[in-house]
Amino acid sequence: MRETALILHFIGLTMGLGTSFAHAFLDRIISKMDKEEAIKFRLQAMTLSRMGYIGIILLVVSGAYLILPYWSTLPSNPLLILKLVLVLVLVILILLIGRGTQEALKGNAEKSLKKIEPLGKLTLLIGITIVALAVFIFR
Repeated sequence: MRETALILHFIGLTMGLGTSFAHAFLDRIISKMDKEEAIKFRLQAMTLSRMGYIGIILLVVSGAYLILPYWSTLPSNPLLILKLVLVLVLVILILLIGRGTQEALKGNAEKSLKKIEPLGKLTLLIGITIVALAVFIFR
């Protein structure tokens, strides 16, 4: 069962972090577009976020199972605590981005997209940090 959970965890990681990387690369392309075209393209690119949502769900569910053997040693493992806190922050940021995306689709896309843009960059940074922490914790 552990191997299945690990496979799901890595698939979730690929989907979640892959979404952040995709948006980062798309931002470079979008920066060269005129304003109206950029907004339209950004709204269409938000469909990638669904992949990220599925990825984060896979990560959290499989991660909850995988963390069970470490639960008793959690208080003595500050890096693991930090990793779990960052996962919580990541989930909150993803929920905020989702809410901002819904607002953008309903109207005033420019304002909503400007609000969520820095959050997307932050999710990429946090995601990479979580991966680095996992390497140090579970080596």
